Amino acid sequence: MKKAITASLTGMLVAGALLIPAAVNAQTKAAATAAPAIAAPATATPAAPVAVTPDARAAIKDLIETTRTRDNLSKAFQAMSQSLAPQMAQAMNISIENNASLSAEQKQKVRANMTTPFDNAVKEAVTMLTDPKVVDESIERMYPIYAKYYTPDEIRQITAFYKTPVGTKSLTAMSQVINESMAAGFSVVQPRLNALMEKTVKKEVDVVTKGSPVDAVTKGAPAKK
Repeated sequence: MKKAITASLTGMLVAGALLIPAAVNAQTKAAATAAPAIAAPATATPAAPVAVTPDARAAIKDLIETTRTRDNLSKAFQAMSQSLAPQMAQAMNISIENNASLSAEQKQKVRANMTTPFDNAVKEAVTMLTDPKVVDESIERMYPIYAKYYTPDEIRQITAFYKTPVGTKSLTAMSQVINESMAAGFSVVQPRLNALMEKTVKKEVDVVTKGSPVDAVTKGAPAKK
């Protein structure tokens, strides 16, 4: 179970790092305050990796170095390690609860005995996330993904942009643009969601406290002769 949890965390962060370099910066800041939900391990058979030619590898390596992907990914893993315990606790609790081979009493005993094993698992996960070898392996897995979607020439064009003044600025400024844009969108949606929830709750409260609309009509209607 620990292996599945840590594997899913690694996959999730690597996937986030592949979006755009600026997104990694935004993700790092977000992870420092709230850990994303632990994704369920994938069950589908992964597609065969794309062959990476020497030309493509050189182009991708230059892009990764230019965008400081290794440093950003390391920071993202580090931020994740600081807020890992609640997510692991939730995942393990769900695993215990969904174990059909355990009775209710046995589930309770497993939970009661989990304090030390859980602490050890968290320490092991933190050690894994802060291991430079994990970053190296994650970076290595990016090569065939980039090669799948971009030609070497396209990679070089992207790298050339990030080497320009505006490209260099985008590596840091775009994370702020993403964060503030998401906040702006949330400020539009949140009041509407709140109003919808309040309306829904009020309707059900009225049914309980004042009677259902059907009851009100029935009570107000003259008795049939």
